[in-house]
Amino acid sequence: MAAMLPRARILGNTSLLNHSIRGLATGAAKHQAALASSISGADALAQSSSKSADTWANVEPGSEFTVTRETGFLPQHEPLAVLPSYFEKLEELLDEMPIHKGDGTHGLLHSGRFGERIERELPLYDVDFVFDSRILAALYRDYAFLASAYLLEPCDIQFRLARNYGLARRILPANIARPLQTIAARLGAQPFLEHSSFTFYNYRRTDPSIDAPASIDSIEPIRRFSGCDAERSYITGHVAAARFTGQMVQASLELLGGAKTDDRGRFDRALQRYTGAMREVNGVLSRALANSGEYASFRTYLSGTKSQPMFSAGVIYESASGAGPQLSSVLPAQHHQFFGVAQSSNPIASLSTHLFQLSQLSPQGALPCADGIDNLRPQNYRAFLTHIARHSRTDRVQSYALRSPASSAHYVAALDQVLAYRFRQWANLRDSVHLHTLRASPAFRNYLDVQTRHIRDIAELVLRSRANTDREMLVPAQRAATDAAAHRAETVRRSLSRILEDAEPAQLPTSMIAY
Repeated sequence: MAAMLPRARILGNTSLLNHSIRGLATGAAKHQAALASSISGADALAQSSSKSADTWANVEPGSEFTVTRETGFLPQHEPLAVLPSYFEKLEELLDEMPIHKGDGTHGLLHSGRFGERIERELPLYDVDFVFDSRILAALYRDYAFLASAYLLEPCDIQFRLARNYGLARRILPANIARPLQTIAARLGAQPFLEHSSFTFYNYRRTDPSIDAPASIDSIEPIRRFSGCDAERSYITGHVAAARFTGQMVQASLELLGGAKTDDRGRFDRALQRYTGAMREVNGVLSRALANSGEYASFRTYLSGTKSQPMFSAGVIYESASGAGPQLSSVLPAQHHQFFGVAQSSNPIASLSTHLFQLSQLSPQGALPCADGIDNLRPQNYRAFLTHIARHSRTDRVQSYALRSPASSAHYVAALDQVLAYRFRQWANLRDSVHLHTLRASPAFRNYLDVQTRHIRDIAELVLRSRANTDREMLVPAQRAATDAAAHRAETVRRSLSRILEDAEPAQLPTSMIAY
């Protein structure tokens, strides 16, 4: 393996990195603070933000992964598409990586040569001097891509040959592990690929004159595993949908403020704005993910290391000291099993779950938050979602909504959009997975069953909320809307109940598509 590159090589290469070097002294202290925060947990982060339900301040305002009323979950600045020249070999390997490259040729993952090239050619870069927020975010994205590609390359080859996954590589080499852990600790994130680095910080404009990300057609991914159209649609669709998360953030804070101060009008207006934003999100994703047939061509690389058959006991991160493989010293040992990327890992799903108190529906259906995924997001995401969860629980948003007929109707409309989002995510996943995988992998079948129960629970909550609404107090348009939402929820509930009762997995029946 190549030796660590001297940091002196950076001098003069780029103003961004020169800026990073000038910030080394103060950055070292920030690194220690970020590391301590990443281990302390989401509750401590939330306590450091505003205690008022309707106000919010990022705990790390300089990070690219912020949460604001204007940009929502999108980064503060347009993602850095090309790394500084110091990381030339890293950039080269990422460009050569995809199964299908942009020029029509096959890349390293197509033939299974990626791993050997990483072991032979990738230097152990010194990233201790990097503190510029855009470079940190780009390096986090790129090293996370490298980690997933390296570990899961054998599984993808096996899947293309025999439609089963086999076993992944179990040791992540130091030339990926060491920089990734350093950068992740500085960002307060997990040293593994997660949703925001795969989507929100992975786009560039195709036309510089158009405000990004204006639409799916105006942006393209920076990094890819497969290079297929479905992967492009998945990434750009989630980025385009995230344009509406600023409205969701604004509405969620206003909603909590209305519940806290018993301002019914403010609460109802916020519910309507949130529902409108979710409707826009669902519209974008419905068009972007309409063709999920190629999802399997890149889904392997989105797998996590937690409860997955290809990883028997997580991943060992190789040390950089030459002493051989060892568990990372950056995070506690139990954190070496990481979640992967899925639509359910989108912070949009967690925000809705926390805001409307959906994680308490049933012990087996508390997704996508109670499984711990929120604790592994970047710091600001984690703190914001904890802020929403804490105040929603304290002010009993769900019961407050159901105490008024009009609020109850708005609440049903919001749940209808949440159910549409979660159901589409579930259906796309199930449609893309071969029945052999469902039969052969008890862990995956259990994962899918847990999600199925949770979505059924949301459908049942829609029905209960509608039943508790005094329909005579509603205007005709509200009555019609709640009735339509209840009809869709009942269709989903019955269909998912039948699927859960089947011992043998079956193809998704077309008749159950309610959205």
